[in-house]
Amino acid sequence: MTDLKLQEVLVGEIRSLLQNQSLKKLDGTAWKDLNVYQQEKPYKDDEDDAAQEDYIIVMLGDEDLGEDRRWKVDVHMIMSICLYENAHQGNMILANLMNQIFMHLQRKGIIGDIFGMEPEAYKRFNHECYPNYYECDLITVWKLPEVERESSEDFI
Repeated sequence: MTDLKLQEVLVGEIRSLLQNQSLKKLDGTAWKDLNVYQQEKPYKDDEDDAAQEDYIIVMLGDEDLGEDRRWKVDVHMIMSICLYENAHQGNMILANLMNQIFMHLQRKGIIGDIFGMEPEAYKRFNHECYPNYYECDLITVWKLPEVERESSEDFI
């Protein structure tokens, strides 16, 4: 199983949370119009404006081969919302969304029956967004399953 399969499984996991209305906003309502993209979002000319706002991109990051010969993969879940309100609560809303996704993944521990989440994780906020836009990055680390080695007997 590869990093690309891990990414696909994570996208499916987040879409499932949205479909089941498990991800809640601060006011208790479910997230409904949150787009989920794999690796990058479409260019503005490719999609309507609604696809450019309120999204999560599940993006592969750095990968390191551990001493146990298993890949450790950083996965970035970049979240962005557009919010027109005077209270400027966008970062609070995103912090809440990151917490819900992280706690769900942490409780599961293993997704797709083979991908294990490591204990290290990071949350980052982009404080240089355009007005009314808020963006953050939830970075989780995953361990890919061990590769089964082929032997010469497999070819006989």
